Amino acid sequence: MDDKRVKVGGKAPVRTRGRGGYGKKKNGAVCMYWLQGRCNRNPCRFVHAAGEVNITPNPTNGRSYTYHRKNPTDSTSNSDSKEKKQQQQQSLSLTSGPSGDGTHASHISQQDSHPESHEESSLSTRGSSGDGIANLFMRLAQLDGHNKTVTGIALPSGSDKLYTASGDGDLRVWDCHTGRCVHQGNLGAQIGCLISQGPWLFAGLRNLVKAWNLKTETQYSIDGPVGQVYALEATTEDVLFAGMEDGSIFTWKYDSKTDSFPLITTLKGHTASVLSLQVGCKSLYSGSMDNTIRRWDLDTLTCSQTLLGHSAAVTSLVLSRAGCLLSSSLDQTIKIWACRQDGSMGVFDTRNEEHPILALFGMHDAYDKPILCCSCNDNSVILYELPSFTKRGTIFGKQEVGRIQSGLGGLFFTGDGTGQVAVWKWLTPRTA
Repeated sequence: MDDKRVKVGGKAPVRTRGRGGYGKKKNGAVCMYWLQGRCNRNPCRFVHAAGEVNITPNPTNGRSYTYHRKNPTDSTSNSDSKEKKQQQQQSLSLTSGPSGDGTHASHISQQDSHPESHEESSLSTRGSSGDGIANLFMRLAQLDGHNKTVTGIALPSGSDKLYTASGDGDLRVWDCHTGRCVHQGNLGAQIGCLISQGPWLFAGLRNLVKAWNLKTETQYSIDGPVGQVYALEATTEDVLFAGMEDGSIFTWKYDSKTDSFPLITTLKGHTASVLSLQVGCKSLYSGSMDNTIRRWDLDTLTCSQTLLGHSAAVTSLVLSRAGCLLSSSLDQTIKIWACRQDGSMGVFDTRNEEHPILALFGMHDAYDKPILCCSCNDNSVILYELPSFTKRGTIFGKQEVGRIQSGLGGLFFTGDGTGQVAVWKWLTPRTA
């Protein structure tokens, strides 16, 4: 095991996208479509440059615009259903206290055109829940720096730093108060996943797992894996699971006496890569490219059940507070699994989507309603309210959105295939 101190070094400016208006510079207005990476005019009469923008909106000058989802029974046109609303915003920051963590996306507006008027595009979405409450979220900022797909987003408990990882091997640390990248380091290999648990931060690489204790500022190299680490999951008892390329699941437990992660066992059963892991209800759940989900007993670390039902790779797993397991697959379905009287799990319901599903993520909106984020391979993230699966809105990325993360204060983050991380905020519900 290789121990060394973590160093957090220099700062770098963050270029972010405005909250619906044109950022002003001495040379004129910044092109909103350039900020979104969608400007196709050359030359463009607006500036293709932007200065540093704090993630914290101005409490007196902040503006947000809403995109109203058209009710299927409404006979008005799409253009009539869109309106701009100016409102005062409270000062927001990416702290783990009054804020949170999240994931990434590019724009909400489905229009890819570049109108002559350069009108400001929608940066928030308004939908309707079944109880008549209007639900809004808006994009606060964009964190640029990664050159390849974002493979992990983590906001460790009690930390004022946001950590992001990507396929270019870079691990970036962002100051939650300023939105600036305060440290960037390359781990020397593709980072397959990034998670946090308590004071720990874990990154899965090829043939290796990197671990950092952020409280003691100590780094660990955990050997043993063979191949790419695609998924990581940790328990509050300092047990770490790693889903591997060959279908195995390596299991370690931190030993405070030796200050190391000795290998406990290797769970075998999957015949293809393990893409997702989820701990809950005294079990470990693993989803694999072999189209199956395996349920492992945490006490005995043995497989107690194999869940069959998907016809393609199982890409993501989410556990509900009620103990139900939600699984997504490239077969374009979301399956809800529930416990039977005998303790085994079976399919309770199946929901069909229009596209293969890449990831699921659960969070709560500003009204504390459970929300399921469903990322599909058409670059969209659909937000559903549970348990009704009422559609609350859709986020569109420049490329596929593979990572979503949430935090306190209604913030959530998305990361896509271009390497961009977007910061989103659930707004306080208003009566429709």
